[in-house]
Amino acid sequence: MRRSKLARAVAAACATVAASQAFAGPQEDLSACGAIADPAERLACYDRLAGRPAPAAPRPSTAPSTAAAPSVPATPAPAASSAAPSPVAAPAAAVPAAPGQAGAAPKPAAPAADSRTFGSYSAEHPAAPEVPKALTVRVTALGKTIDGRPTMTLEGGALWLLDEKDPLLAVGDTVAISRGLLGSFLMETPTKRLHHVRRIQ
Repeated sequence: MRRSKLARAVAAACATVAASQAFAGPQEDLSACGAIADPAERLACYDRLAGRPAPAAPRPSTAPSTAAAPSVPATPAPAASSAAPSPVAAPAAAVPAAPGQAGAAPKPAAPAADSRTFGSYSAEHPAAPEVPKALTVRVTALGKTIDGRPTMTLEGGALWLLDEKDPLLAVGDTVAISRGLLGSFLMETPTKRLHHVRRIQ
């Protein structure tokens, strides 16, 4: 009976000593980790005591760094007008002009028929008014054209061209102009000289 109690006491004492020896090491290690000043190294020391594997070192990124594109604010869409657009009247279609009449002035209306003159040649074809055959007028200016041909200006502003220069003709002279053949005109000066003349203005 006494031997069994003694054996139990000895076993208990051995267990106590073993336990104190088992916990002596970790307490000292914890104290050693706590004495480390660098936080990273102190954390690594605690991880080693806990049996954690050391973390793998991060690999450097090989992707090229790209600058973030600046954000562009979205342009708000214009608000749709609630009012319906007013209809636009279509232009009137242009009526094409008949060939040969583009820009032609409208023809005057024919005169009303008169029973007193209808069919009468003399009434429907009146003779041209009689024109004077000669003119006596005073010379108001003498000159010449760009190419040097002599001219004279008569009363009223009419400008006439002479066939040749007349040194005796002077401003203020009175000349006589008469009609010739085929629409020609002859001028007689105060000195009785004759010239073929032609009105140019």
